[in-house]
Amino acid sequence: MIKLLTSLFLVGAAAAKTPNVLLICIDDLRPELNCYGVDYIKSPHIDTLAAKGRIFSHHYVQSPTCGASRYTLLTGQYGPGGNGALFARAKNIKHPSLPAHFRKNGYTTVSVGKVSHHPGGRGGSDWDDNTKIEMPESWDRHLLPAGKWQHPRGWMHGLANGEIRKNAKDMDLFQALEGGDEIYPDGIAVDETLKQLDLVAADKKPFFLATGILRPHLPFGAPAKYLEPYKSAKLPKTPHPKKPEGKTTWHGSGEFM
Repeated sequence: MIKLLTSLFLVGAAAAKTPNVLLICIDDLRPELNCYGVDYIKSPHIDTLAAKGRIFSHHYVQSPTCGASRYTLLTGQYGPGGNGALFARAKNIKHPSLPAHFRKNGYTTVSVGKVSHHPGGRGGSDWDDNTKIEMPESWDRHLLPAGKWQHPRGWMHGLANGEIRKNAKDMDLFQALEGGDEIYPDGIAVDETLKQLDLVAADKKPFFLATGILRPHLPFGAPAKYLEPYKSAKLPKTPHPKKPEGKTTWHGSGEFM
């Protein structure tokens, strides 16, 4: 993430008629950042980016679920509520998606990581079936280097050094092991993003490059070095730790159980 944000300032054409676009999606990240006034959070690189741009203090998504929210982001339309929303759209496309619009206007479009709901943009049991495309006509390259995690589904729910979720009940919710960024799924995806950034930046065509950072999506796993700044941090108590009374619905979690 640090390397990616650094590269953002080095590559760009803000004054051009066809500016290059780098879209960074971060999964399940709330505004728990220093630039939003949360002083116990250490987020210097995002804070620097925020200081050079615009912060939205009243910004809402269609749905708290991945598929529906990303559907709206990538199509500009209100869509179905499930995580398969973009696959359903793929069967009957009526309007171009955001990347498809850029592509039709001469841009090279590249996706790395979790931008749409399925990292790599394919379906099937392990999310690597080339006959089941999540966003047809949208990307010149829709990539997910799974590495030790074997396939996109393994990458999506993976922990350190290639550990893949087989049963959510048997997998740690929290993990922090010693090592570099590459021991967790995001490390190899960010490296691939940097490679793609070099490729599209060297081309004469403008580019739309989207990259999806998986964490802090469950399971909570990251190199131990990122937890060091929080050893002495004083975190506020959760204001509402119990289930609400008088609830009408309560949705189970496929991540916790």
